[in-house]
Amino acid sequence: MTFLNQFSLSPFQTYGPAALATVVVLATVLMARVRVSRSYGPKLVRRRLGLPKGVARWLIIGGLSIAALFALGIDLQDFWSTVVAALSLVAIGFVAMWSILSHMLASILIVVFRPFEVGDRVEIVGDDPVLGEVTDLNPVYTTLRTEDGGTLQVPNNLFFQKAVKRHVPAAPALPRPSPL
Repeated sequence: MTFLNQFSLSPFQTYGPAALATVVVLATVLMARVRVSRSYGPKLVRRRLGLPKGVARWLIIGGLSIAALFALGIDLQDFWSTVVAALSLVAIGFVAMWSILSHMLASILIVVFRPFEVGDRVEIVGDDPVLGEVTDLNPVYTTLRTEDGGTLQVPNNLFFQKAVKRHVPAAPALPRPSPL
């Protein structure tokens, strides 16, 4: 017979989860409240060693929350699997949307700041330079007509990641006035 089997746990099993949940709520309220300094003089700055401010509080809240889940009979392995799966889906969705949002924000910046316009010849300078005439701007791509007559769709955010050279056409020569 083990040491714990000597005691009756029926009152704990009846009131334990509610008591533990009450303790968790009270501890969270007491730890989360804002503390106002009552001193009106200059604050002395001391270097604190140990955990950064607030970490200990959140460790205690996390520990009490896990204890409350245990007391309520929730299987933490299933709970943890669900949380990890949900966070993974959110992360994958964020990474997938980041690329599209990056292109769209770049297209807005191109329209607002006008580093080039439709009809301009631009060159993206880099290891593999790209040269062409801008024929179309859309929220994701800028279409360039290359010198060989082909079209090239360049992602808009590339214009903000690489150096862009705008080839300005030469100004037309003004007619010389005839001598009188």
